[in-house]
Amino acid sequence: MINGRKLWNDRLYQEARKMRRYLRYMLNDHLLFILLIGIGLGAVAYHHWVQTLPPHFPYPIVAALVFSFVLTFGSLRTLLQEADIVFLLPAETKLRPYIQRAFLLNFLLQAYGLLLVWLAIVPLHRKFSAVSVWLLFFVLLVLKGWNLFISWKGNYFIEPLTHRLSAISRFGLNAAFVYFLLSDASAFFLLALCALIAGITFYIVRATKRKGWKWERIIEQEAKAARTFYRIANLFTDVPQWKEEAKRRRWLDFLVLMIPYQQKNTFLYLYVRTFIRSGGYLGLYIRLIAIGLLLLYIVLSAYGKIAVSLFFLYITGFQLFALIDHHRTNLWIRLYPFPDDMRKQAVCRLLFFLLIVQNSVFSLFLFLLGAGAIWIASWAAGAVFSYWLLFHYLSNRRK
Repeated sequence: MINGRKLWNDRLYQEARKMRRYLRYMLNDHLLFILLIGIGLGAVAYHHWVQTLPPHFPYPIVAALVFSFVLTFGSLRTLLQEADIVFLLPAETKLRPYIQRAFLLNFLLQAYGLLLVWLAIVPLHRKFSAVSVWLLFFVLLVLKGWNLFISWKGNYFIEPLTHRLSAISRFGLNAAFVYFLLSDASAFFLLALCALIAGITFYIVRATKRKGWKWERIIEQEAKAARTFYRIANLFTDVPQWKEEAKRRRWLDFLVLMIPYQQKNTFLYLYVRTFIRSGGYLGLYIRLIAIGLLLLYIVLSAYGKIAVSLFFLYITGFQLFALIDHHRTNLWIRLYPFPDDMRKQAVCRLLFFLLIVQNSVFSLFLFLLGAGAIWIASWAAGAVFSYWLLFHYLSNRRK
């Protein structure tokens, strides 16, 4: 007989042990120090930016959109494995303790993420809203629990259209509820939304009463959530569980065509293809540029803008330098009659090009913001810093 409680405890212990092993490499002292500096600078810049906002800033709309996104979306972790569809399917009705604990874990994890977003928006809330911040957090927790419950019940449906409609309707309800709460609307609107939420909940419970879990969907969700963590961890250390996914991205082929057809560019060609198609390198690069632009807009001090630019150049170079180990398990590249240093030189050349592009985007953004001659100083400092970071600091560490 399967003991759902014991099975959950064993799975949770194994997952926590696995994550601790990788977090040791991901959150090393060196990177933590840099991140703490970045968070501190971002917090100070954000505080100053809030003080400069005009009284007509549409805070209820902004808060409604931000919180509705956090409330609606989130990965569901069940810690189920592929083999469970064979061994646990017959015992689905006896897994109630397992399901309850999995739901509680998901609520705690997603509530923690909601807490971070709530803390980030508190300075805006205190300036533009008279609603108690604690009342707002309590309402958000209740809405998060409801969204998680509906998402959990969605595992009884296999139709993709059902899940899309569920996400769209919940996003709209969440946005409307938060907006009416923060804009001091009539209590009638909030009561009407509560009645609608209760009706949806009643319908979902009735519709799933005689249904069974769609195990393929649940296991795919768990695998997708695990892949997200492994993809990030793989940038820091070798992850055996990480299964590489290549994407064609034909629209970026022009970057490959720019490489001269010469023997010395063999590894450069390989790593450009790797950056474009493999792992999360391209996505990470774009996200860091986007976050950097946001902070450049928020930071008011000229020297602060240069510091933000250099900080994101460092983070980008440090993260993407993991490219050099991407093909470490492929024996065929060792058959190339080239010295091993050529690989490191190719990675440094590629990353230097990427950092120069990133640095140019930052400088152009500063120019468009009307930052005066700061954009020139920022570009020059970023170019020098990028060269030193790649060809001296990271290269010497690699030795």
